[in-house]
Amino acid sequence: MKNSLLLFFVLCTATMFAQKSVQGIIKDTETNQPIEYAIIVGNSSGKSTVTNSEGRFRLNLSAEDSKIIVKHLSYFTKELPVNATQSFNIQLQSTTESLEEIVILQTSIKSEIEKAIKTSQARFANNLKLNTFYRELLYINGDMYQYEDAEVDYYLKSINKSNVVVKESRSVKFANEEAKKFDSLTRVHYYWGDFKENVADEFDFKLIKRIISDKEYDLYITTKTAGDGTTLNILHFDPIDKAKKATLSGTVIYGSQDYLIREVKANLAEKFMANNEFTQQNNHKFKRSFYNRTTIFNLYNNKYSLTYTSYRIFGVSQVLNQLTKVGGVMELLVDSVEENPTVVNSDKFYTREKLTPLGKNYKTKYWEKFNVVPLTYKEEQMLKQVNK
Repeated sequence: MKNSLLLFFVLCTATMFAQKSVQGIIKDTETNQPIEYAIIVGNSSGKSTVTNSEGRFRLNLSAEDSKIIVKHLSYFTKELPVNATQSFNIQLQSTTESLEEIVILQTSIKSEIEKAIKTSQARFANNLKLNTFYRELLYINGDMYQYEDAEVDYYLKSINKSNVVVKESRSVKFANEEAKKFDSLTRVHYYWGDFKENVADEFDFKLIKRIISDKEYDLYITTKTAGDGTTLNILHFDPIDKAKKATLSGTVIYGSQDYLIREVKANLAEKFMANNEFTQQNNHKFKRSFYNRTTIFNLYNNKYSLTYTSYRIFGVSQVLNQLTKVGGVMELLVDSVEENPTVVNSDKFYTREKLTPLGKNYKTKYWEKFNVVPLTYKEEQMLKQVNK
């Protein structure tokens, strides 16, 4: 009898913690084009992921999840059962048929956005733990040079500071001809900066603060209705006609009633590419030729937090007379969020700016269990070498 009860408990426990892995592709009903940055959420657990540039996603749900909720600020929300279905081909209907209207404010645009920033920061829990998947891809002269990823826990006790525990990680340097040539000619090491600060900066909305305080940017706000019925305001920013240093163009989307920021996007403004000059960065100079930055915040079951952020940057590096095409991708996906987590000893925090020193520090294929944003097909083919 005891053995039977024990077996029953083990089976129940295994079922409780079992995960259902689902994947699929999301496209526009009218154009049949893939939809990027759609959020897919487990209806009970709140676990989430986003689609990549090809509209693809993969999500490891918890056992209690019976549906996935598909959301996008420009499309109607959709709920789909996950019973026995593991692969989805999803079509979303656009909500952008009506023209956006210009918003007439009683205060300045800067004051309006400062209110959105302050309101958003006030909704973040004071003590957060983000369970995340982090990765970096670095290219030298068009070929993949280095790849790093990790399962990282971010602990944020204030808006502008974070500590991390790197649970598992890997760092792989490629040995192609361009990599060998680069290593033989230079002593420069490229990296994305401190990956702890990158996430803290998103919670601090540093990019938006800089844009609205820069007199070289033209700002205006429009409004539209999101797929879930929420009325959204959209801040548009572009360099003014006579801008000498401003280079970015983009949008900030926030709720017109709740003032919570949902999305931040920034790209290089094509008309102002000439403003991109070589700037000193540590031991080399760098000039951007491509820049794409996307950050998504999600409000689900009254919880508000960061869901996803990515940087795609390419350009030319100069060291003395040596010019090198450098660029890559930094991507962070938040799998789940915990409020007021168990206190962690400070000696467990990772203090370096980069993951490289950890090398192949993994015991399980954590990148498969996580809600990993699928890479593009080309990137996946190159990374088959990593997964061997």
